[in-house]
Amino acid sequence: MKLAAIDIGSNALRLLIVRVLPEHKTGDFKKVEFVRIPLRLGDDVFTFGKIGADKKKMFLMAMQAFKLIMDIHKVDLYYACATSAMREASNGENIRDAVKKRYGLKLEIISGEEESRLILQSVMESVQRKGNFINIDVGGGSTEITYIHDGTPRESRSFPIGTVRLMDGKVKQESWDEMESWVKKQAGRLKVIRALGTGGNISKLYRMSGSQAKEEYMSLDTLKSLHEKIRLMSIKDRVYEMRLNPDRADVIEFAASIYIKIMEWSHVDQILAPKAGLKEGLILELFNSNFSNKK
Repeated sequence: MKLAAIDIGSNALRLLIVRVLPEHKTGDFKKVEFVRIPLRLGDDVFTFGKIGADKKKMFLMAMQAFKLIMDIHKVDLYYACATSAMREASNGENIRDAVKKRYGLKLEIISGEEESRLILQSVMESVQRKGNFINIDVGGGSTEITYIHDGTPRESRSFPIGTVRLMDGKVKQESWDEMESWVKKQAGRLKVIRALGTGGNISKLYRMSGSQAKEEYMSLDTLKSLHEKIRLMSIKDRVYEMRLNPDRADVIEFAASIYIKIMEWSHVDQILAPKAGLKEGLILELFNSNFSNKK
């Protein structure tokens, strides 16, 4: 049995295909294929309010390619969803309908709350530990934050603050103020908190710090040092010296700044980047809906 997840974000489009292993244990999957296309729908949407003709054309081509790849791999079940950019695009629903009509591919435009739930489902499966945490997921168009009390998810919010939106100068001060106030209120209720970070940028920063190899938390000071080092480098140097992809090189500085702010507001000095995120949450959603009661 093969499952597929399509994650249509503001910065990139992702296709993940996995095989469900014979034991049918929760989270027991083998990765078969992963494709990432840095289309950056957010550039159009956060500036003009819609997906322009050129990006629409490329988006439809990408969806056709994803459909063909799934067909080649004989995928049994899939879950395709779109997040912040498609949520806000005035023509998002029309494009969604065009994908269904042309390729028979069903695409859901999910809310920030649903996005947060799916991400957290993956995080909790990956971490599997008790304690108080703040889970921070920074995407291209939004940031999802969830507070976990003694291993149980509690308060969760989605804010219109993301790397592409920030880079394009489209984040309002009132959004920052609202997020800061909410984060400080939630953090004040807990004594000891550690951070969990999801998203491609924090995963990259985590690997760059060397923490991944040791399977340990990255300190806030280390994250700040990496942020300052990146901030002082040109995009070209980030690509050639740090080996970052161009679509990562220009936004990673903004991602780091968001994580740092939230950690400081929460008085958190450590962050772990588990191998979890929206696409993994979509796979788990499919699995739990179809196999959780089967032996």
